[in-house]
Amino acid sequence: MPGHDMRLRSTATAAPRGIRFHLGLAAALLLLSMAAGPAWAGDLEDCNGQAPDKTEAACAAVINDAARSADDRVKAYAGRARFYNNHGKFDQAVTDTEAALQLNPQSVAALISRGYARQRQGKTDQAKADLDHAIELEPKNAFTYLARGNLRNDLRNWTDALADYDQAIALRSDLVAAYVGRARARVETAQFDGALSDLNTALAINPNAQGAFYWRGQAYRRKGDMDHAIEDFSRAIAQAPQTERGAYFARGQLYSAKGDYTRAVADFDKLLSFMPDNKEVQQQRQQAVAMQAELAKAGTGAVTMPPPAARAPAAPGAPPAPVTASTNQQIDQARQFVAQRNYAAALLPLNQVLAGDPRNEPALRLRMIAFSGLARFAESRNDVNDLLKLKPNDAPLIAFRAINSAGLRQFNDAMADAERAIAIDPNNAMAYLGRGIAKAGTGKAQDALADYDRSITLNARDTLAFTERGLAHVSLHQIDKALLDFDQALALSPTNLLAKSWRGLALMLKGRTDEGLVDINGVLERNPADPTAQLGRGLAMLTSAQFDRAVAAFGQIIDKVPNDPFPHVLRARAYLGLKKTDDAMKDLNFVLASRPDYHDALTLRGIAFSAQRDYAKAVEDLDRAIAQKETVESLFARAKAHEALNHPDKATDDFRKATQLAPSSVFDVLAQAESKRKIQELTKKVPCGSGQVGTCL
Repeated sequence: MPGHDMRLRSTATAAPRGIRFHLGLAAALLLLSMAAGPAWAGDLEDCNGQAPDKTEAACAAVINDAARSADDRVKAYAGRARFYNNHGKFDQAVTDTEAALQLNPQSVAALISRGYARQRQGKTDQAKADLDHAIELEPKNAFTYLARGNLRNDLRNWTDALADYDQAIALRSDLVAAYVGRARARVETAQFDGALSDLNTALAINPNAQGAFYWRGQAYRRKGDMDHAIEDFSRAIAQAPQTERGAYFARGQLYSAKGDYTRAVADFDKLLSFMPDNKEVQQQRQQAVAMQAELAKAGTGAVTMPPPAARAPAAPGAPPAPVTASTNQQIDQARQFVAQRNYAAALLPLNQVLAGDPRNEPALRLRMIAFSGLARFAESRNDVNDLLKLKPNDAPLIAFRAINSAGLRQFNDAMADAERAIAIDPNNAMAYLGRGIAKAGTGKAQDALADYDRSITLNARDTLAFTERGLAHVSLHQIDKALLDFDQALALSPTNLLAKSWRGLALMLKGRTDEGLVDINGVLERNPADPTAQLGRGLAMLTSAQFDRAVAAFGQIIDKVPNDPFPHVLRARAYLGLKKTDDAMKDLNFVLASRPDYHDALTLRGIAFSAQRDYAKAVEDLDRAIAQKETVESLFARAKAHEALNHPDKATDDFRKATQLAPSSVFDVLAQAESKRKIQELTKKVPCGSGQVGTCL
């Protein structure tokens, strides 16, 4: 996992028929069948399971088995009906549900399946009757309200749909599909903030929630936030690139609105590969091509926005009004550039003002922000020092200097300034942020979290505070929490490239490479030299076993930020993939020389020692890593070392723990798969203690 050091500072149009996203009831039916009771053995388990290749045959076997009970056959009919609904065979689904209801007229699963099939057949009155009856039978069943809410959404009966989703969520607060359904109704009724809240909740529960990114994109789109909308539509497409329809269409329209006709045409072409006869898509494509041709004739390219500069901390206090008219004009111009985050352009008028009046407070305040936004922290700090000569006890200025010192990796100075600012003003949000950055920069990420929490409590609108807290969560292997913080940071400031690049990296660490690359590529388009985004590209090479290319990519990053531990650790992984253990050791020893408790370096050095057959040293490093935090990868690596040392009991214990922990990274996922395979081998070799039968596993 990464450390914390890489800190270089239109009106919405509905989708055409056949493209609009439908939140189907099939997922609710599957959840209902899973929640209805314990699993049944054999065919009935396969019939109601999640393996579609087994479902139809298994259900048929139960239905055709005369020895089966009526209850089993009802479940089998309902299971096969669900399968038919999922595959668009609605007539067959109705036939099966009616057979189930003949055996048991009170089968809620069959009623919901028939309601869904009738809904898809256009028989909405009959569908509603089925779902109403299901609710009468089980008024405390959240899935029945979800099903009816989805029907009412499709009927555009938003008020009643919202009531059903409210009831479903009251009964099951973790029912992701209900949050997504309610968000759709809220989007359609212009309740955009409520929709965003629902969708963020859904994604917090399940980062792969069906439809969540699509509808969040629609919410942002209708709020006028085109960049954020495009980003979410891209993430929806990354989840299902071969089946997504609505997101391609919406993104294509937004690209057209931004004047990026090349990308718009590409999206419409992709849609036409799915549905070549769709007139609305054809028309949208024709319009985009025509506009592209007009721009070519005029000798202009697509409309593009200038790249934003790095995020600076919020301004510590508004500058007072300047004195002279000419100075006023120059400072106003600079203020506009700073508001646009065009920090380089702001420097010219500010330098002119300060050349004639070095103590001009408004100009100094603006220039310190501009320098910080450009990651020119030493120059920013010089301006803060000049301001503090005028106001030596200004807590916001002292806190701002703390953040600049942290940017220069002068963490002791940063800590001293942050502590002083807090002593002057215990409610200064920036001071707690600066102290958190100083703690995180010295490897105390857990301690930093309390300061970030306090900073956010005092000022919940600071994108930098959420970004830094996200980075702390990443360093603590808390990737899901980090993603929530990066999402919030980007909701506050969609141009926060630091948050976007780290969100992409975090998604990739979770194994969601396609989604992560959406963020990584977006950052690199604006700033090809962004080190975190380049790190993401290298990680993509690493996880796809392109080890030579990964080594080269990480090497370029290390040349720019030689003291950051994370690229060294990733390059060590790539070297291990190439079986260049000595090279990997150089990177790992470099990291551990300055940060002897760096968890991931200890884990990897343990793996490297095992590769060198020095298993005792491997166990020593892995013990130290696991004492800090148990991860799947570290447990698996120690188990392998114990196995080599002929310690089968210890190896088995570690393999078993490795299969039980939730993976926190893509490397954990790979290690867990290997642990499950190894445990099957060892389960026959490890005897249990006295008085027990079988194996310990």
